[in-house]
Amino acid sequence: MSRSRITFFVIIGLAILVVVGSLIFNAIQTTNQHAQATTAMESTLAVVGTPGSGLVSVVPVYANGVAPTDPLPTYTCAADAFASYYTLEQMQVAGIDTKNGFHLGLIPFQLDGSGGTYDISEDARNELLSQGKIDCLFTTLDSTALSGAGVITAMVDESAGADQLWVNPGKIKILNDLKGMRIAYVDGSVSQFFALYALFVAGLDPKLDVKMIPVNSIDDVVARFKTGQADAVSGWEPNIDDASKSGGAKLIASDKLHVIIDVIMTSRNAISTKKGVVQAFHNAWFQTLKAQFENFPQAAKQLASWGHNDWSGISQASAEKDWRDQLSRIAQAGLAQNVAVMKDTQPVIDRLTTAQVVWGADNVPVYTGRLSDLVDAEFVLASATKSDLSTSGQPINTNFVLASHPSFDQIAPDQGDTLAVLPCTRIDFLPDSPELSTRGKQLLDNCVVPVLNSSTGIYLKIVGSAAWPAPSDPTTTPAYQEKDIHDFALARATSVRDYLVSKGFDKRQFSVDAVVPPPERRNITDGNIQAQDRYVKMTLVTVGR
Repeated sequence: MSRSRITFFVIIGLAILVVVGSLIFNAIQTTNQHAQATTAMESTLAVVGTPGSGLVSVVPVYANGVAPTDPLPTYTCAADAFASYYTLEQMQVAGIDTKNGFHLGLIPFQLDGSGGTYDISEDARNELLSQGKIDCLFTTLDSTALSGAGVITAMVDESAGADQLWVNPGKIKILNDLKGMRIAYVDGSVSQFFALYALFVAGLDPKLDVKMIPVNSIDDVVARFKTGQADAVSGWEPNIDDASKSGGAKLIASDKLHVIIDVIMTSRNAISTKKGVVQAFHNAWFQTLKAQFENFPQAAKQLASWGHNDWSGISQASAEKDWRDQLSRIAQAGLAQNVAVMKDTQPVIDRLTTAQVVWGADNVPVYTGRLSDLVDAEFVLASATKSDLSTSGQPINTNFVLASHPSFDQIAPDQGDTLAVLPCTRIDFLPDSPELSTRGKQLLDNCVVPVLNSSTGIYLKIVGSAAWPAPSDPTTTPAYQEKDIHDFALARATSVRDYLVSKGFDKRQFSVDAVVPPPERRNITDGNIQAQDRYVKMTLVTVGR
């Protein structure tokens, strides 16, 4: 064999060895990478267990039901079956999570029904987040005010009609009529908070003025009403509608009182250990919302294709209609609304404060730290710098009011249906003056402003009244005329309205009127009798309820 041929075979042999060696090395490297990714993923899954249960760990659901094995980090979010939360499932199906550099894992509560793997209590959910065993929890703002288990990093929506209070119309016409009544609600749920908020508006004490009846499910709530064991029931659609079958009437819903706000609560552990992934998730969230707002039919198809259609209530055959119907009573917050909220977080902190007052009235323990520590605006504001996340598309229900006040048409003093008479009537003014005192302003801040901040389509009727004193010296001082008393009372009512307008409310939301004392309380020198007519009565009214 010639030397040149031997050299040729040697070269070929070496080339083959190099190629084979390279393939083996790459295979080993890939296997190691997959093994590392799998180990990391499995260690993540292992810690997502139900605290104190001793049961099998809860395994997050990934896209196509397949656990990822590539090196991308995972991000685990837990959420109930709720229309605005389904953006998470849409994100998975559309692959928007991986486009942003992570795998979204979902803990879908009650996915396998009561008593199943994903049946996790409220306390356990908060503990999972607090311990950093999940990265985010979709929950309500009032729940955040209780646990402080994580930090609010984005707004999801406001309930705009889905949560309702139904009553026996023969006993209860307005919220103040709840005094002495029996109220059933789902213990520890938004229905409890909505019931407590209704009592807060009317100035009723849940421990002294009513009988609160906690039950385990919304079906139990309706059953109590049907059997006459409750005079009023608080719950959510569609179950609460069954109260109508027993002669019930809807007194108020969250389309008028936007007090149920859903938020993304992020774990402190995720923020401190993988802030970049937290940001990537928020970018993906707003990117998915953008796609949803701009092409809702496609988003609905993606959601339906995620599966578990009985759990979501979104069928393959009518996905667009099903999801649209569910979202019609939920005012979603897109990136623009989130930016408006996060540029000034004080309204959120005010809502947290009010939530704590409402819960505290029923002796429910609340978060004791600084409420400002429960809101982190950085992720929303960072998403706002990405021009590709902005959109002119709109959600199904655009009535998100946290960052703004709705507009009103002016109504007359005798117009509208009474919803409640606010409990604060003895408002302090400066002596012999229509000008509000500092204490009077504080009373309005505590009693009226929180209610108006959460209201949409609710008007406030302000009626001033003033005492009719006798002249100090009848021989030299002329007696007061009816016009004098009326004008003074009207000036005080107007002062209340003007102060509320200074807080950012629409002037047309208020009607102002005045009354004068009856004949038997005119030209009076007795201070105790005069005090009966020194008040400003404020009544919440609805138009077209």
